[in-house]
Amino acid sequence: EKHVWAKLMEIPAGQTRAYGDLAREMERPEVVRAVGRANGANQLAIIVPCHRILGADGSMTGYGGGLWRKQWLLRHEEKFRAQAPNMEETA
Repeated sequence: EKHVWAKLMEIPAGQTRAYGDLAREMERPEVVRAVGRANGANQLAIIVPCHRILGADGSMTGYGGGLWRKQWLLRHEEKFRAQAPNMEETA
């Protein structure tokens, strides 16, 4: 679980990955189900961004806080990421 969570924390805000993508990034494509279980076992969603994981087809999949919250978080991060370059220019 800890290895999966560490990989989750490497996903930049505003980006997503599929369970299989994360397993391949770990160089263990056969552990895709274990990635899903570890993602579901995450109790620190505010720190370990499990909301950034989608289904293989890009669909919203289970999230302990509800799919509406997962969608809100992803949209919020996309907006923040889109505004980040503008914020740097004015600083």
